[in-house]
Amino acid sequence: MDAKEREIIVVGAGPAGLSAALTIAYYKADVLVLEAASAGGALINAYPWKRVDNYLGFSGKNGLEVTEEMVRHVRAEGVEIRENEPVLDIKKEGSAIRVQTNRESYSAKAVILAIGLGMPRKLGVKGEDLEGVVYCLPDPNAYQGKRILVVGGGDTALECAAELQKNHAQAMIAHRRDSFRATKKNILCLEEACVRVLWNTQVSEIIGVGKVETVALKNNRDGIETIEDFDNVLIAAGTAPNTDFLGRIGVKTSENKVLVDPDMRTNIEGIFAAGDVVGKWVRIPQAIGEGGLAGLNAFKYVKNPYWK
Repeated sequence: MDAKEREIIVVGAGPAGLSAALTIAYYKADVLVLEAASAGGALINAYPWKRVDNYLGFSGKNGLEVTEEMVRHVRAEGVEIRENEPVLDIKKEGSAIRVQTNRESYSAKAVILAIGLGMPRKLGVKGEDLEGVVYCLPDPNAYQGKRILVVGGGDTALECAAELQKNHAQAMIAHRRDSFRATKKNILCLEEACVRVLWNTQVSEIIGVGKVETVALKNNRDGIETIEDFDNVLIAAGTAPNTDFLGRIGVKTSENKVLVDPDMRTNIEGIFAAGDVVGKWVRIPQAIGEGGLAGLNAFKYVKNPYWK
């Protein structure tokens, strides 16, 4: 088999993609994993400090530790993972599937999409392109002594604000609603960290000359506008799926999530999907389970074993 011809290609090396690859390797089928950044997904690339407490057997470990163990395990089974090689396009060509990256063009019999949630969602306000506006938090220590506004009301926003406060930054949350959409555990952690919360508050404008200096905030209940000084703005307002990419592939979506059947098959023969891009429960246990199932069914599709 040519190096560019593989039986199964997994797109994405987060928990879902790694689980799929491990399952395929277990059945001794040929598999290649393509990852746009570092193997491990968002846990390693965006939030390596996050505690992983909802995955059985990994209590007390952070994202870096968990992903390092996952990647080590998969590579130990002989799986090739190509990092920093984003997939640009996927096309069905007869019985084969062409996968184009920034480096190579591959041919596969089956493809598993495990691309995660996509790009961070932007606010669409003036000044969002200023230096100091960020969308993830790889290193909370980098913000010691800084005033930082965290925008959002979900688990990621609360975890980031609490971690920043613990690392001697002065964090504040602006949330457009009057209650959080987060777990009780993260709400308690935020309260223990003594993070100030601006309820019913939206960002009107981020102001500065080249970099963040102040932020204009508006209370959406009473209309009162205020301006606060900040060094940074962390936008944790969810993610926007890569609809352009999914549209080019031609897979069916609903509410920006890839539609799959119970066997993790998309509407295109030979293309499967798993993990956050499917959107059933955006957590590691679900991603690993779906990834394993997608890997098993991709193997059955390619090999057609007698027990299929």
